[in-house]
Amino acid sequence: MTAKTEKKAVDLSSFDDAKAKHEAGIEIAIVGPDGKTPMGFSIRAAGPDSERAQTAQEELADELIEQENLTRLKAREAAQRGIRYLAKLTMGWAPNIILDGQELEFSEENAEKLYRRHRFIREQVDKAAGNRARFTKG
Repeated sequence: MTAKTEKKAVDLSSFDDAKAKHEAGIEIAIVGPDGKTPMGFSIRAAGPDSERAQTAQEELADELIEQENLTRLKAREAAQRGIRYLAKLTMGWAPNIILDGQELEFSEENAEKLYRRHRFIREQVDKAAGNRARFTKG
């Protein structure tokens, strides 16, 4: 007769802390296009499991439904929606940045402007904000 192995229940409450970190966001130190020179500012972004991310996904999906655009998106449209999504995840930056000779305070609209203009910044924020492991660190 073989011994019956009793399996322990898995406690998922340990992930509640990670959810709180997704809500609080992470600071992303922005580096230049060379991938190593610090730019002197950082961007705070919420995580993919945050309410902010969920709301952004729902808002963008609602727009497609309202436009009755339930067909496949063209690559350019998908990229633009990705920029809008990332801007919605963005919680702020510090210090303010200068763009076109003007100090640019944080707003969702200004985040979109920044990400459309500077792909190297957009890519850093997108990579960091989409990485769940970044939201589990101390």
